[in-house]
Amino acid sequence: MVRATKRVLLLFMIAGILIGADMTILSLLLLNADQLQTTTPSVPSPAVEIVNLDVIPDWGGPTYDAFVISSHANGTAPRLATNTTRPGPNDNNITVHAGVPTTFVITNVDTAVNENFTGHASTDFTIYNDTASGQVASHYSKGQSVSSLPVGHTFTIPSLNINIPIPPDTVVSFTYTFSNSGVYEYMCEAPCGLGMSVTGYMVGFVIVTAS
Repeated sequence: MVRATKRVLLLFMIAGILIGADMTILSLLLLNADQLQTTTPSVPSPAVEIVNLDVIPDWGGPTYDAFVISSHANGTAPRLATNTTRPGPNDNNITVHAGVPTTFVITNVDTAVNENFTGHASTDFTIYNDTASGQVASHYSKGQSVSSLPVGHTFTIPSLNINIPIPPDTVVSFTYTFSNSGVYEYMCEAPCGLGMSVTGYMVGFVIVTAS
């Protein structure tokens, strides 16, 4: 009877040890899982890419205005047009990444007014004007009405319905995220001269690569 009682007690002790071990293992697993949740690095938000673009009048000769990559504007101008030849090549292609916000900063040094822009803002944009009292920023929200705004040029990507008015002697900024990789033609739709139809002048391409 005594041996049977000891055997029962021993079985209870073994069962208690096993249960305790299981609880210890379970506690360790829960602790490790909690640590994994708290130590998993967060995915950083994509950095903003900056595109600096200048609008330069007569870059390739009379009426051959051009969109010029700002870093190229300090270099040698292309071969100028003549009465019988077009101007030399100008590389104004822009490369950005899909899914990454891209801020375009367009500096227009052209003082000509070529039309009055009327329509609706295709995306948020800001026009910066230098005045005697300092720089003044005019903000336009997507869908906002724009009426009879004097402009010299536009930055237009027809396939994406982007059409940004560019008044004379201003800086225009807007941010856009390209969803898909591909090649998108951009151009000026204001009547600004012979450069309107020439790739590398008022026509260029945005090359969007996969992130």
